[in-house]
Amino acid sequence: MRKLAAATLGCKVNQVETASLMEAFRAKGYEIVSFKDQADVYLVNTCAVTAKAAYESRQLLRRALKKKPLLVVATGCYAQIAPEEIKEKVEAPVLIVGQAYKARIPEIIESLSLPLEETRVVLSEVRELKVCEPFPLSRFPEHKRAFLRVQDGCSLFCTYCVVPHARGPSRSLPLATIKAQVERFLAAGHLEIVVTGIHLGSWGKDLTPPRDLLALVKLLEELKVYRYRLSSLAPNEIKKELLDFLERAPGFCPHFHLSLQSASDEVLRKMGRRYRPKDFVRVVEDIKKRFAEAAIGVDVIAGFPGEREEDFEATYRTLEELPLAYFHVFPFSPRPRTRAAQWPQLPPHVVAERARRLQTLAQAKKKAFYAGQIGKTLELLVLRRDPARGLLEGLSRNYVTVFFQGGDELVGQVVSAKVERMVDTTLYGILKTDRITNKAR
Repeated sequence: MRKLAAATLGCKVNQVETASLMEAFRAKGYEIVSFKDQADVYLVNTCAVTAKAAYESRQLLRRALKKKPLLVVATGCYAQIAPEEIKEKVEAPVLIVGQAYKARIPEIIESLSLPLEETRVVLSEVRELKVCEPFPLSRFPEHKRAFLRVQDGCSLFCTYCVVPHARGPSRSLPLATIKAQVERFLAAGHLEIVVTGIHLGSWGKDLTPPRDLLALVKLLEELKVYRYRLSSLAPNEIKKELLDFLERAPGFCPHFHLSLQSASDEVLRKMGRRYRPKDFVRVVEDIKKRFAEAAIGVDVIAGFPGEREEDFEATYRTLEELPLAYFHVFPFSPRPRTRAAQWPQLPPHVVAERARRLQTLAQAKKKAFYAGQIGKTLELLVLRRDPARGLLEGLSRNYVTVFFQGGDELVGQVVSAKVERMVDTTLYGILKTDRITNKAR
């Protein structure tokens, strides 16, 4: 029996695809082991969204090669856009598999004579992709929350983003396929589902007839999913009709993650984004009116080419003034094939300083949001026993992590706990229900 190990970088979609591949390898008789252990085959599902992610992808490939296995496989976004760079910088035979062939990796490996004598590249242009590969799963391994991948690719071509070049055009899974996957997750006992895609807000537009996110969340309610949340959306993708439904939906977790990037009109235009700061402000205010306890997070880029001091300050002030729970801050990273990579770049120290200021603000926002949870009793999905603290770790509907005492039988279940104190941005609580919360809907 061959042993196989996998490492995944980047987004939730990559995590789903790796998990599906691991199921396929198990079905073929492979034993799945940790990436730290000795294996016959190592698979690295790479990311290319930043230069740092590309570097980390190469490091993982090198780490695997040092173990002298039969085969090392590079797949994912970085493998798609930079196969020659991998060949040049990794300097050892690897199998490079592009996005169009990712689902076929187990079969591709079976067709090879191992070990490889030279690097093999199996890829095609992603712009030709028409169908969303399903990557089915029986359960989401080693996770209490299941990631539901409903869409792949992006057709927007924002000026800074390499994803359309790495993933191809937006492609949606049909509702029937999504329903079957949700039913498998429910049968496996998952109590929370996170709906995800490369460009989730475009889900359904390419289907016949076209659908939208409202149809998708209605399906989750019909299936009585106990808890579900939506991953990243742009401000212009959160429609009134969607919020009207979610406001009444028992399963919806009041947690919104918005792909903002900048709160400067001029910078958003240069980025090729389809909304303006006023749209973002309006959506945040509407969400908070409807969901008082909602956690609202944002993605923001610091130091975009041509970002003036006044542009940055407009972003900073907007984020400072709004009731946000957290930010993901990305120092601008020029990516190959993108228009923004060809424009004059800001000095690195300016980019770093702006990112530092935003990260400091993000920490203050998170601390304020978490402090507001003290004294409240929250419904928590128990994710695991934290090895460092020796406490159970639970996640609330509004995306707050709480640590508390309890037995291991509660892992994977839903309980309630009262938040009692905060240390920095870590919340500690006391279990209020020592029994499993009734999960019936």
